[in-house]
Amino acid sequence: MTILQEIRADKEIQVLQEKLYDATGKKLLFNLDCYFGVEDFKEHLKQCVEKGKIFLRPCDRQAYHRFDGINKDTDTTTH
Repeated sequence: MTILQEIRADKEIQVLQEKLYDATGKKLLFNLDCYFGVEDFKEHLKQCVEKGKIFLRPCDRQAYHRFDGINKDTDTTTH
């Protein structure tokens, strides 16, 4: 079973996704770069439901900025 199949089959995740969607109009999407597995995703989802909003965790910020060093070293004005 793939991770996405496991997420789709997990009833608790489905309920949490519905609650988060009701509160925010958005769903939290799974990204392999941001989570260590299904349980980590589920924990973040629970925290988002408790806060009533989708938020970035410190490790999410690191993943979001993982290519910043490459972009800074690349001069796109000469290409």
